[in-house]
Amino acid sequence: MTPSYLFKVRNADGSITYRYNPPADAVAEGVVKRVAIGKSFEEACAFVEKQNAIVDEWRKERKYLKNLTTKSTIDSLIKSYLNSNQFNNLGDNSKEQYQYYLKCWYKNTLGGVPLLKARLGNIVTPMCQRVYDEHASNSVSLANHTLAIYRLLFNHAIRSGFTNYNPFEKVKTERTKTRKIVWERQHIRAFLNTAFSRFEWRNVGVIVYMAYEWGQRLGDMRRITWDNIDLENGVMSLTQSKRGANISVPISTGLLNVLKQQHVDFGWQQYVAPKNKLIRKKLLPYSDNLLYRTGSRIMEEANLPSELSLMDLRRTAITEMVEVGVPLPSIMAMSGHATPSSLTPYIKHTLRGAKTAQSMRDFPQELL
Repeated sequence: MTPSYLFKVRNADGSITYRYNPPADAVAEGVVKRVAIGKSFEEACAFVEKQNAIVDEWRKERKYLKNLTTKSTIDSLIKSYLNSNQFNNLGDNSKEQYQYYLKCWYKNTLGGVPLLKARLGNIVTPMCQRVYDEHASNSVSLANHTLAIYRLLFNHAIRSGFTNYNPFEKVKTERTKTRKIVWERQHIRAFLNTAFSRFEWRNVGVIVYMAYEWGQRLGDMRRITWDNIDLENGVMSLTQSKRGANISVPISTGLLNVLKQQHVDFGWQQYVAPKNKLIRKKLLPYSDNLLYRTGSRIMEEANLPSELSLMDLRRTAITEMVEVGVPLPSIMAMSGHATPSSLTPYIKHTLRGAKTAQSMRDFPQELL
């Protein structure tokens, strides 16, 4: 069946070419363009189907937008945003995180009204400040991340023309204390030994092993697929979700053996370390929430210090590289950082690092 808005054009020389002629309103809004496609019917169909999908998403977004006003609720605004091109253009990991942060404040009230039912025109900054302060008393970092998403949400409302005020913009925030905690090698071994002792924890162990060895974010590791792994040559290649950096890193013998066994057990589906539970005959990746909850259970079982967190694994790996004198360009090639200055938070002053510096300097034990 020929896709909508695909037209056949007969040229003066008798040849046939194809043209995409989408609806005028979609063109006027800059959603898609009228373009000549070429002579291949199959390629023209594939192109037009993709463009029509963009138009369909745009119409879906407009359906939510057209009736929104300052009398609309935050619930309606969230639905509008989650159906917007701005949200749909995000990576899967970012989409999941944004939705998680939005839900963090669902149970709160604004001016005595449940947050989701609060009308846009009735929300003022002091209400938002109280919600932020309540959550910051438990976790400043989580409160700051959530606030950033609600600011983004109301900026979407302003750009869409149904409010001109962002009540979250002037909320005063607290500064997050920079974490300096790193895992000791013995802690890593204890975690992995405990994780691999139970089948239901095994894939969390694989995720942690990969994140620590390669210095990568847990979000990327829980979603990593077999397309990223070259078992024959022992290389992992990845486009990082946060900044889009393309990296390729070697796989150690130990991890390679683990991944080969993973492929035997899980190679029939796309994810390297999915949840061990079929959903509609598919295995899905761990969510951030479930990964951290399961990781906490493993850490407790392994009797690890309570101050450790899975989020410290990337810092641990990069700090170890800094301490043994790995050149910054080499660290950047592995971590995906764009500039040497972005590695500053990972530089930790330790006796081990000082000893490495002195040994590399070839400083004599005696001068006199």
